[in-house]
Amino acid sequence: MKKFIQFSVLAMVVAGLAACSTNVPTTIPGAAPGASATSTASKRPVPDVAGLSYKEAYETLVKDDFYAQLVDKTGSTWTTGSPWNDVKVASTDPAAGTITDVSYVNVQLEISQAEYAEQTKAAK
Repeated sequence: MKKFIQFSVLAMVVAGLAACSTNVPTTIPGAAPGASATSTASKRPVPDVAGLSYKEAYETLVKDDFYAQLVDKTGSTWTTGSPWNDVKVASTDPAAGTITDVSYVNVQLEISQAEYAEQTKAAK
């Protein structure tokens, strides 16, 4: 009898924990089967940041829940230096106005890393 009670209590605890799960996706009324609120609610337009300083572009993208991935004019990922206020943005990928659910936006600057390094060196 004691084992039956222990088993019953264990079964109730497991059932209670399973009922508390928050991993159940929320469906959207009228949407196709399998569509969830999280998959469509996160789609938003990429803001137009061309012509802004990298700092201004970064702040604008973060405000709209994007992460900025900095690339130079050759398309290479930026790895050295910090062109925070010094350099203007040429474009983004995805392009401005694109409705997307991606997290990262490539922010392409108007100069290359080598050009930025030379400018920084000359300024010192």
